Amino acid sequence: MAYQLPADIRALFKLFSERAQYQDVYADETGVLLLDEQQDCTNFKIRRDRQITKFTYQRKFDTCDEGDYIIEDGTTHIVWAKGLTPLFKVDGLNVSVPDSNMIRVQLLKNAFLPSINIKHTKILDIVTNKAQIPNTDTTYWCHVHKLSPKFNIKHHIYQYEAVIDKENEGIVHHMEVFHCIAPANTEIPLYVGSCFSSERPESTQVCKRVLAAWAMGATMFMYPELTKKLYPLQEAGLPIGGPDFNKYIMLEVHYNNPKLRSGIIDSSGIRFYVSQNLRPMDAGIIELGLEYTDKMAIPPGQSSFLLSGFCVSECTAVVSTDYLFEDNFKYGIIRI
Repeated sequence: MAYQLPADIRALFKLFSERAQYQDVYADETGVLLLDEQQDCTNFKIRRDRQITKFTYQRKFDTCDEGDYIIEDGTTHIVWAKGLTPLFKVDGLNVSVPDSNMIRVQLLKNAFLPSINIKHTKILDIVTNKAQIPNTDTTYWCHVHKLSPKFNIKHHIYQYEAVIDKENEGIVHHMEVFHCIAPANTEIPLYVGSCFSSERPESTQVCKRVLAAWAMGATMFMYPELTKKLYPLQEAGLPIGGPDFNKYIMLEVHYNNPKLRSGIIDSSGIRFYVSQNLRPMDAGIIELGLEYTDKMAIPPGQSSFLLSGFCVSECTAVVSTDYLFEDNFKYGIIRI
């Protein structure tokens, strides 16, 4: 795995004197490290425990330094690399083809999410079951589930989160759960396997209405509940189940395996917190300008690629936007 260059880099290295050195550097387009004139990382601490080295530092989200990465909402790709010998300095070192690895994380996230009333919720796990992931770079794995008879009664999804096997945290790239759009009594095959396999039954193609989506670094997703600061109509849950609801749903997991590891067994998926205590409003999920076809693929050799999506006037004509304010923050609500 090579760096995406240029790159913002933190260098921790050992001098020939055995002393650890830490510097704020960046790599140019050729992979050569250059010492950053503005050293923005402070309070560096290091601790060694046998073969394990741990270190911490502090840095502003935005340092106003052109060579520094701006830490903001969304997914950040963190690449790490290691060398074999001590160094005199890192300035001028070429790291274009290092022994490296990568992880996707969400650096800015709310780590103190409120808990829901467990007395009124049940856990619904939609997961793979010891799926044997092939040693290929990319795998889309589909697993169709049938809901239990208790979902003959309508429920609300209050929140959901990812459930990922610890050893596979680096390869589970993103996951989605789809409802199978069909009459309530229609049977859907309980297919398990590659989403693009010729053996996948054609009838499972109706499993395409999104119930949940997760990507690397994301935290728990919570539907709004009533508080003193929120209007009652903002309290909502996503409907699942009911007499007219088809009982089949499908989990799709994208595995990213660039090192072509073999023998991967995975049972990851999505955990829903559901309740028969319905909230005042039914939530919904809307997808705009997205179609799962080959035209979404970027052709080879392109320096740029434009993909546009449009809403027809029949759709936008029935959309109105309201605004409300809370602590001087403006919220937009789309009503359809």
